[in-house]
This record gives sequence, structure tokens and C-alpha cells, in this order.
Amino acid sequence: MNTNRKNEAYYQAYLTHHHISRRGLFRGVLGATEQPNEEQIRTVRRPPFAAREDLFLAVCNGCGACVSACANSLLRITHNKAELDIDYMACDLCGNCAAVCPTHALHPYFQADTGLRPQFSADCIARHGQSCTACQDSCPQVAILPDLTVRKTLCNGCGECKIACFVSAIRLELA
Repeated sequence: MNTNRKNEAYYQAYLTHHHISRRGLFRGVLGATEQPNEEQIRTVRRPPFAAREDLFLAVCNGCGACVSACANSLLRITHNKAELDIDYMACDLCGNCAAVCPTHALHPYFQADTGLRPQFSADCIARHGQSCTACQDSCPQVAILPDLTVRKTLCNGCGECKIACFVSAIRLELA
């Protein structure tokens, strides 16, 4: 799916979770950006294709359809909401969870991003001058530079880098 093209289905999904005021419309047209409210900031790892946090919390009913649809068993229901457990296997962003979500808390037209970004610990052997490119080589988005800088706009939080790191020097943190 080409995520750069936004079609009618995208906007229909967007509008089921958003109310656009006249002021918001002009801000969008004129290019002004809004800072996320405190309730929109994620504090919990959510599946890819998740709605904005405040909307996700309002809409997700904890039915578990996404958990059953995840072929890699990366999702669980905690406190009656879907959470992502990406510690032992990477997410392939297949979209099965979003395809089966009856409440549209997860939806294929929302961003295919977990919101997680790699953080490199002091145990990283590349930081100690040794040759290691395991995380860079495994990154399908080519988001990790040789100096271990992460291009956050390219990274989708899949976790391939974390799984590839044989010294467990990568943590995935909410961006």
C-alpha cells in the first residue's frame, strides 16, 4: 500500500476519529502545526496502525480480535486495551490487526508505525570502536546511520534492529 497517497477511504477513516473545526481546517491549509496534547502522547506501546492515543483509548474495547489476528503473537490485552510486546520478535507491519479491528481503533489507513525508536546502550560494541553493522543491515527502512543516529522520520519502529543485535544493546522506547 502506498502510504503517500491519501484517498477517500483514508479521509473517511480519519473523520470517524476526528472532528475538524473551521480553525483546524485553516491551520491545516495554512501549514500551522499543533503540538500534541498531553492526552495524545503515548505512554504505552500500541500496535501499528493505531489511532491517536486519546482516540485509541476511547474506542478500543479490548475485544482481542487484533491479538488473534497477529501471526507473530506480538499483541496482548492489558487493562482492556491492545498493547504491543515487541521484545522477542519484530513486527512485520502486516496490517492483520488493523484489518480485523471492529472499532477502528486500529485501521489500515492510520500510520504503519509502532511509535518505538531504538536507543543504543553502553553495551553496543560499535560504540566501543568495534566493527558491527548488525542493526544497520537488518533495518528495512535504512533508518540507522553508521554513527548510530536514527533517522526518526524513516524509522517505523518494527524492531528488526533490536532482534538483530546479538549483544542486546538496543531498547525500543516510545518516541
